[in-house]
Amino acid sequence: MLSVNPDVVWVDNDDEVRLYHPGTGEFQTLNATAAWIWRKIAIRATIDDVVRDLAVEFEAQDDNDRRLIDRDVRQFVAELSELGMLDSGLTSEPGR
Repeated sequence: MLSVNPDVVWVDNDDEVRLYHPGTGEFQTLNATAAWIWRKIAIRATIDDVVRDLAVEFEAQDDNDRRLIDRDVRQFVAELSELGMLDSGLTSEPGR
């Protein structure tokens, strides 16, 4: 299950979220879209829920748009997982 690493300190500030991992010293500032994804993960939304809701939010026009959103969300989650910001059994391969 995808979840925020409990060691990560984060501040939600309007259109951005700032993350700090005290164990690694890693600091990230997330833009509005990334912050939106982070907030969904923080409330324990599944990756499929995040992709579906983001496709609706950004009015995906077709299956190609949805596939691109799926790929980008999974890549973003994989990158945050590699930085230790998220705990995830998720792979970065689309469609999983």
